[in-house]
Amino acid sequence: MRLTYLYSTLITFLLVSCAQVNESSNLEKFKGRWKLNIVEMQVDSASSWKPREDHYKNRKGFILYDGKGGMGVHHVTENYENYEFQGNGGLDSLTFKDLRHLADNFVYFGKYKVIDSLNIIEHQIESSNFQNMWGTVAKREFVFSGDTLILSPISDRYPKTRLKWVRLNDSE
Repeated sequence: MRLTYLYSTLITFLLVSCAQVNESSNLEKFKGRWKLNIVEMQVDSASSWKPREDHYKNRKGFILYDGKGGMGVHHVTENYENYEFQGNGGLDSLTFKDLRHLADNFVYFGKYKVIDSLNIIEHQIESSNFQNMWGTVAKREFVFSGDTLILSPISDRYPKTRLKWVRLNDSE
């Protein structure tokens, strides 16, 4: 009887332990809307992180995690919303400059999965404004620092990039 009790206790412990390994402790931390604060780059492993000065300078946008595995991200160049189209309406009237402006719009949607043990989040892209991204997985290292989420695309090349997102308090 005692051996059966010990055996069932051990099985229960193993089942609970395994279940906890498969659960994402950080999944709830991602839930909500985040506003892009800054895009930074690092030119080599010895240098410090600095704001990007190229087409990523002063980008703005949002990332959303629904807490159920769905996500979306959208960011644009500085003053994107203030651009005045030269074309007079409809896709056929867009000028080269108009098209260039639209190309600075970056968006994708899909599912996400958190791998806590590696501090990695995977964005499984289902739809994007760049068709070559459809069906791909964008892996990001993540760090939480207070109300800031830092996402760094995983790359073995320099320069490296990281995006800092600040949590929006939508309950106010």
